Amino acid sequence: MEIVSFLERALLNEQEQVRDYNRFALSTDNEDVKNAFLEFAETSGHTAAKIKEMLDKLQEN
Repeated sequence: MEIVSFLERALLNEQEQVRDYNRFALSTDNEDVKNAFLEFAETSGHTAAKIKEMLDKLQEN
């Protein structure tokens, strides 16, 4: 698989994870679960940002 295609797919997956984790965190009253899923969303957000940086660099060339 081409690098750019894989990174684009990985970026979409991470963005979906952020949305799903946030949505679930907001739907629960359990504070421990809520905080864990908010942390998961943040981690996926950082991963998405790194993937986006890689994509941008590859597409500049």
